[in-house]
Amino acid sequence: MHTLHRYTITYRFNGEPLEETMESFEPVTQEQAIMQLLIKHVPEPRGVSDTPWELHVQPSIERRAVEVGLSDVCVNPAT
Repeated sequence: MHTLHRYTITYRFNGEPLEETMESFEPVTQEQAIMQLLIKHVPEPRGVSDTPWELHVQPSIERRAVEVGLSDVCVNPAT
């Protein structure tokens, strides 16, 4: 009925290559992966949201990831 899928997330944190495994019943999006990595690596995560009346060059979650040194996030099905 429901299948649990495993995903491997490769990324860099402050330039250091790292890898994380994530499980989900639904496909994992890039944004979900970044949120999980922020929760893991940031001691006091802050909530961020984009205001609908302002134009943003970069979405808040991606901007926050860059601020803390998170980059090159890639989500792949685990083998």
